[in-house]
Amino acid sequence: MRHFLLTTLALLFSGLAAFAQEAGREPAPSETEAAAAAEDAAETAAAPAEEEEHENIYDPLYGAPKPLAAAFRAFGRDANRWAYTQHLVVYNSKGKVQDEQVVRFDPSQHYDVQWTMLTKNGQPATEAQIKKHRRQMEKRTKNRRTLGELLQLKQATLASETETDFVYEVPFAPDKDIKFPPEKFQIFITVDRATQTLRALDVKLRESLRVVGVVKVKTGEARITFAPVVAPHGPAITSVAVAGSGSVLFVPLSSRTEAKRTEFERVTPYDDRFTVKPGPLKMIDF
Repeated sequence: MRHFLLTTLALLFSGLAAFAQEAGREPAPSETEAAAAAEDAAETAAAPAEEEEHENIYDPLYGAPKPLAAAFRAFGRDANRWAYTQHLVVYNSKGKVQDEQVVRFDPSQHYDVQWTMLTKNGQPATEAQIKKHRRQMEKRTKNRRTLGELLQLKQATLASETETDFVYEVPFAPDKDIKFPPEKFQIFITVDRATQTLRALDVKLRESLRVVGVVKVKTGEARITFAPVVAPHGPAITSVAVAGSGSVLFVPLSSRTEAKRTEFERVTPYDDRFTVKPGPLKMIDF
């Protein structure tokens, strides 16, 4: 069950980084444009981005509400430039630590060594554990889908708003490689009203779901939070949390996984050494 929830989040998260990264390639808005955007936020919260003259059908955020599109662009400008240390903890159904690891991610390194496990359950990671973790990360990122393929951003609607935030509900698009019905999930994206930057992405299971004959997921939720880490650059993902409960052969199970990221450093990604870039449609795929 935990694997099912983590897989769902992994697809969303990996797609988020790739999709926003490409969306963020556009030039940053000027201070005047940013101020005007914040001033007009209340009136344009639900307005589609295609109303702006500079938008075109090749833009991966074409048709998305303006504040949501602006938030993805701000995140995307630096999405692939952050090196960080991640502390991940997995808790079992009794709330006890089942697994704990600290890893360092550095996108400026070659793909094979971008992930380095530092500790495993409080002990320095062995060479075998480091290599195994790198193989796992390589396998997880292979053939992943972009956010553009997973989320129907053009159909995002304003679910609620406060003095500080806009919250958009985004439909989950069907995908032949994801073995669950998209209508079972709700996805909410929170945007800071004043700065038009991402604050959180929440995935919630609407109702119980039977994955296979003997596995039933009763509750499930995931949350990705964003925050500024190095001024004056856009926000980065600072924490990821996944929790769920269900049963296997009628035996109740529950699990919680939390990951926190610290020690951010802005680096030049390894990809930047390649000067040949794909066409606009290819850019939002991996």
